[in-house]
Amino acid sequence: MKPHRRGRAAAAGLLVALLAASCGGGGDVQVADATTTSSTSTTTSTTTTVPAGPLAPLTGLQLEVGSTLVDQPAIMVKISNNDGQSLKALTGIDQADVVIEERIEDRATRFAAIFHTNLPEKVGAVRSGRPADIDLMSNLNTPLLAFSGAFSTVLRDITQFAAGGGAVLVVDDGRGVNLTRDDVNLDRPDNLFVDLPFILDKFGEEAGAAAPIFDFLGAEAAQSSEDEPGEAFTVRGRDVVSFVWDADRGYVRVQDGVVHVTAEGVPLVTDNLVVMETIYTPSSYDPRNVDADTLGEGPASVLMNGQRFAGTWTRPTPADPYRFLDSSGEAILLTPGTTWLTLVPVGSYEFDVEDEIKELVLNGEG
Repeated sequence: MKPHRRGRAAAAGLLVALLAASCGGGGDVQVADATTTSSTSTTTSTTTTVPAGPLAPLTGLQLEVGSTLVDQPAIMVKISNNDGQSLKALTGIDQADVVIEERIEDRATRFAAIFHTNLPEKVGAVRSGRPADIDLMSNLNTPLLAFSGAFSTVLRDITQFAAGGGAVLVVDDGRGVNLTRDDVNLDRPDNLFVDLPFILDKFGEEAGAAAPIFDFLGAEAAQSSEDEPGEAFTVRGRDVVSFVWDADRGYVRVQDGVVHVTAEGVPLVTDNLVVMETIYTPSSYDPRNVDADTLGEGPASVLMNGQRFAGTWTRPTPADPYRFLDSSGEAILLTPGTTWLTLVPVGSYEFDVEDEIKELVLNGEG
């Protein structure tokens, strides 16, 4: 497996079957060891400091000493969120370390789910790549990208990016080996799935160790926000999506008035909700599509532990991680755990939800 590095610095072996498919929660552990030595009159008490393991790059959580997870690449999977069938097919995304939600067309969204800590054997439904995915992959240090293909011009650019060491591409090879279809229970295009342990074993040596893309608080650190409580958030697109803070679970995702669950009935929940106000422009490949610009800076809010921290996001180059700053220029650090990053157009969101949505979540429905 390749050593840790950022961006596109070294060439990665390209594993591509060129299928132009249709687009359609901590820190150093100290243990007081009550070791007692008995004698006629002496008791000796010693304190042993257990060495701290490394931090997981995408969650900031403490790992065990000697954990090899830090040497493992990230795997980004493009997942559908376009219609009722894709909701029925949604599988494995609840195990992702990071989910990036981006607009694609007609105000519809698609997920770029990034896996590292947990690798489900079935993730999907896998859908097509988009031009914005190149920037989304560029700070992960040569990840694996599982996708269903792309328009020819988009596929060309993604392939060139990968050939320069940006990613290792994993697409359907046409034989149902790299990705598999469930033609029995689901219809195309929302019936394509990927086995993450399988592709890691097959392609992982060509990839690089996952790089951190966020800055996290230490396990025992805390931040206080002077902003309004961060208990809810709503963004309006083709679907109305809300996140509601539940102290027992985290931020619970609601889509069109229903708690958003996987095909197995698992609610989508995250520890951190990052809202990045993003410029969308018509795609040069297809004017019906839109691309998110995640470079530069713009308004941002970080919601965690029921608080909202307002400020700005900044990312000067594709290889840079996402940084969040408050109004005084101080860093906003995320709580160790999972993160949902939603790329929202200007004027499409508010930090509130309807009472019915809040009650739906707090009553444990879904």
